[in-house]
Amino acid sequence: MSVTDTVAKILFIDGSSFGHDLIKTSFSRYLTGYHLEFVSTAEQGLEVIKRDHVKAVFVSQELPDMDGFELLREVKELKIQSPVIMMATDGAKRVAIKALKKGAEDCVTKSLKTFDAFPLILERAIFRYELNREMAKRDKLIIQSQKRWRAIFDAIVDFIFVIDDDYRLIKVNNTLAKVLGMHPKELIGKRCNELNNTIDVPDERCLKDVIKDGAPYIYEKNIGDDTYQISIFPLYDDDKPMTIHVMKNITEMRRLKEQLYHSEKLASLGLLVSGVAHEINNPLTGIIAYTELLGMSVVDEETSKKLGKILYSAERCKKIVENLLTFSRQKNPSKSLESINDIIDRVVDFRAYWLGVNNIEIEKDYDELSTVLVDSQQIQQAILNILLNAEQAMVDSNVDNRRIKFTTRYDRDNRKIIIKISDNGPGIPQNIISSIFDPFFTTKPAGSGTGLGLSISHGIIVEHEGNIMVKSPKGKGATFFIELPLAKK
Repeated sequence: MSVTDTVAKILFIDGSSFGHDLIKTSFSRYLTGYHLEFVSTAEQGLEVIKRDHVKAVFVSQELPDMDGFELLREVKELKIQSPVIMMATDGAKRVAIKALKKGAEDCVTKSLKTFDAFPLILERAIFRYELNREMAKRDKLIIQSQKRWRAIFDAIVDFIFVIDDDYRLIKVNNTLAKVLGMHPKELIGKRCNELNNTIDVPDERCLKDVIKDGAPYIYEKNIGDDTYQISIFPLYDDDKPMTIHVMKNITEMRRLKEQLYHSEKLASLGLLVSGVAHEINNPLTGIIAYTELLGMSVVDEETSKKLGKILYSAERCKKIVENLLTFSRQKNPSKSLESINDIIDRVVDFRAYWLGVNNIEIEKDYDELSTVLVDSQQIQQAILNILLNAEQAMVDSNVDNRRIKFTTRYDRDNRKIIIKISDNGPGIPQNIISSIFDPFFTTKPAGSGTGLGLSISHGIIVEHEGNIMVKSPKGKGATFFIELPLAKK
């Protein structure tokens, strides 16, 4: 390996040999550690650049085979990691400006007075070039980091926005912007009260407390049909107080939590009911058996009728006990393949007289459904309980044009039957909607209801591995949703 392979190479592309010796002398005197190589044409210079690594390149303004500015362009197209310095034949400022615009790192006049300055110009050019490269690399990293942060910010499905102390939006993520039907940039500078109550912002005192205490403030609020958990965090930018707001939709989480809470209560009630049912069942069995024995030995018709009434009442109690055992999951339902549409029709037929008396119109919007494996009596009971509640709510509130609509759909993707039961009654107040499936919960006067109807419906649907829920927008009645899975293949 030669010495020239181990030291940095400085390439001079210069058609004139004028001053080369002086340049070499200047470098040997002021700046060592570099190998200087001189070529006379642009073509030779490009070959060296392509072949070897050069620390820097000096390009003459005039060359025998190419204009120096044209060569400067070609050198830059090669994207070498080295500064290029233009050697001008005169000191005109226009030449230096043109060279810098074409990509030169510096420009120096080639004359007897400037040859001694070439080492200094080289070091300055290398320093400036490396500094600019480092700054460009850092700027690139900053831009990449900003893009990555923006991508993370926009990927979050919660609503996130930042406001100043004047309630103006400073930053908004894509999720919120899409809901508002605008681009995030269009929202910057708008006041929160211009956004049609889509987002929630507490009063001025609350925001001041967050900024003053430096602690987050978290609360829950219903907005429209959804429930949000809203977190507010203090933020300071150039000593200007701001707040970060994160709105997380917890509607589904709340529903699942309430469903779990309800299931736990049902489990406790189930244990109680199971014990009571078994205790009642034992004496009932004896009553039925002895009544039947007495019936076989009695010849008096009047006495026989009375024994028949006792037997009927005892068997009725036994049926109630069986239903209680089913409700407490101590007895498996008797399932068979049934048509949900037919079950609904039977329920409506059963109540046809009272529906007519109460002037309640029934609408049906049925899908073509596959049969589903259910206990038809239990599903009929679950739907009947919901129908009775809707019927009574409309009658009690004197609603005009009373209407109950049954809708059935087949969710092929999830292999589920979906039943919707909607009414145009007064609806369910939001403060009690989470309690309507609770055992013994009722808003009816004492003696008018047990509060078990919807709870039993819930138990039946859960027993069938289904799901039941309700929605009741203010002033728009109530809609119950029942989902029943198809039998597994």
